[in-house]
Formats: sequence, structure tokens, C-alpha cells
Amino acid sequence: MNRLLFVLLALPLSAFAQSGLPGQPYIYVTGKAEVEKPADIVDLHFDLVARNADQTKANQDVQAKAKRILALLDERKIAKADIIAEDLKSDPQYEETSSGKRTKIIGYRVTRSFHVKVRDVSAFGKLVDELLAIAGVEFSGINGSLSNEKQMQDELWQKALTDARDRAEKTALALGMKIDSVFAVSRVAFPQIAPEMFGSPDDAAVAQRTIVTGPPEYVLGPVSVSENVHVIYLISPAK
Repeated sequence: MNRLLFVLLALPLSAFAQSGLPGQPYIYVTGKAEVEKPADIVDLHFDLVARNADQTKANQDVQAKAKRILALLDERKIAKADIIAEDLKSDPQYEETSSGKRTKIIGYRVTRSFHVKVRDVSAFGKLVDELLAIAGVEFSGINGSLSNEKQMQDELWQKALTDARDRAEKTALALGMKIDSVFAVSRVAFPQIAPEMFGSPDDAAVAQRTIVTGPPEYVLGPVSVSENVHVIYLISPAK
């Protein structure tokens, strides 16, 4: 670290101004905070699928079963605000030759997607089994989540800031330096700020959700919520 600081002092200040980095010695630290809690919400993601040579009949089949699903959810006291069922797609199915070339249309695949929040965690297993009993229901995900996740993230952000300050002060003290001020604060590492602003295929969710399934029960894994804060502190020799 001492060697790095000497190098920084030896380089022209304009080089750092152009790169967006400070023109004086600094410390770059990452503060972290994490908590793990049992899930109190279960998110169900599934599709209702119908296939038929006649597009109209495939659509009618999906819509009839969608009514059954909505009625079942109502019986299980799932609030309408916790149900999303707005997506409907119709895709033609083609006959393919041995070479993989598509020829004529032989039918249609109609899909309606559902996203349901189940707030009674103890009851979601039975509901999943009831949904799977309806022909054409295909699950894509069962995920545990937290009802107060946003509040927890705000609390963890403050703890991550405190952790970053502690790390910076210990590092500066070991080098005979002191912290003067904060130059920059970011939720993502500074080299990744541009991809974060404009999007990236490698974007990761803050909350990690897992689930283990197996007969005869569905067992939710814990929900891990974490926050990282990246801070650049300006430093100078301690007196």
C-alpha cells in the first residue's frame, strides 16, 4: 500500500483528473453487511399451456383453465393484488424435416403466464400440488422472499457504510495516514459504474433466494439479503 501511495504522488495530477480518480492519495474500500432470515412470502411462477391444431381451441382451453386457477386462488384467500396473469402468447408449431428445416404449421401453443405471491408460507405446498393437478400447468420457479426486504436493505446500507469507514480508518492508521473526506460512494464497484447505468447481461440480484423441493413437502431455503458499498476516501499524512 505504501508503494502504491508513492506511485500516486509521482504521477501528474492531470492523469488522475482524466481518469476520474482523485488527484491526491486515497483509499478505496468495500463495506459489507448481510443478514439471513426465513422467508415469509413465496413467489410462484408458472405457465398455463395448451396445444391444439386449432388456434381458437387452444386459446379457449387456456382461458377456461385460467378461470379455474383464478377461482382456486380466490378460494385459498390469495389477494387479487398478489396475482399477475396478464401475459398471453400464441406460438405456431411447425413440422420439421430430418434436417431441422421448418415446413408447414401443424398446430399452436398458447401460453398464459402467472406470478402469484403466497403470504401464508405454511399453505403454499398444498396450493402448488393443486395447481400441478390442472393439466397444462408448468412451473418455472418457486422462490422465497421477504415482505420487509426494502426496509432491510436500507438498514444494511447504513451498516455497510459503517463497515467501510471502519476498514478505511484501520488501513489509514496502519499506514500513518488519516482520512480527510469522502471522494465517492457507490453501490457498485467503480469500474462497473458504466455497465450499471446502461445495463449489463451480468446484472445480479441483491437478494439470493433458494428453494429445495421434494416429496412429500416443499422446504424453503433462507433468504439472504446483502448490501455492498464502495467508497473512495481522500487521505493525508497523520500529524
